[in-house]
Amino acid sequence: MLKLIFLEMRKHRFARNFGYAAIANVGILLFLIMIGVVDWGAEDYAFITYPLSFMLIDTFARATFIIFGGALISKLIISEYSNKTMNVMFTYPIKRHKIIAAKLIIVFAFTFFMIMFTNLLMGAILLTTDHFYPFITDELTGNQALQLLIKYTISSLSAAAMALIPLLFGMRKHSVTATMVSSIFLVLVVCSGVNGPSVSINSIIVIPLTLGAIGLWIASLSMVRLETKDVN
Repeated sequence: MLKLIFLEMRKHRFARNFGYAAIANVGILLFLIMIGVVDWGAEDYAFITYPLSFMLIDTFARATFIIFGGALISKLIISEYSNKTMNVMFTYPIKRHKIIAAKLIIVFAFTFFMIMFTNLLMGAILLTTDHFYPFITDELTGNQALQLLIKYTISSLSAAAMALIPLLFGMRKHSVTATMVSSIFLVLVVCSGVNGPSVSINSIIVIPLTLGAIGLWIASLSMVRLETKDVN
């Protein structure tokens, strides 16, 4: 399976996606700086405490890379169905579900890694900036940092799993547009606020875990369908 994953990454020149992700991280950083400057002095200042600050960072990271995951699904799977490249791949002496599994593992792993990396990178920048120019009212203790790390690791895993949900819509008519639109709609749902910056849909833990489970179910369902409808 690892060899198949590396072959898929080489075929699609996957390394360039890390460059695109770096550009996305620069965009996230600029948005966070803009929010910090424009919102300065407000009663509900977004960076007033560390939990609120990391919630904002995680929201931007999840929104960005769930959509990125949809783009990867479009490129690695949907577009290959559209241009009939997948039919050629199914002639290889490899089980069909392994081919799709390799592609989905790439999407899941990349999405999870980039959300976690972005959270850690932006968190490090936040801590460094607050050290030289204090603007956060509370202090980050070691125990609190560990709790936040565990919380956002789980959040990243669930986001990476729910990033597979657009596969369901894209596979219906092998539509790249449907895949991307469903990714954007998913972000609008899971990254929306309920009560300002303090509460988001993602903070209701049942919702992201349920959506993550649905994403994994869709991924497994797509591999089962390979043996029947999609092949025919």
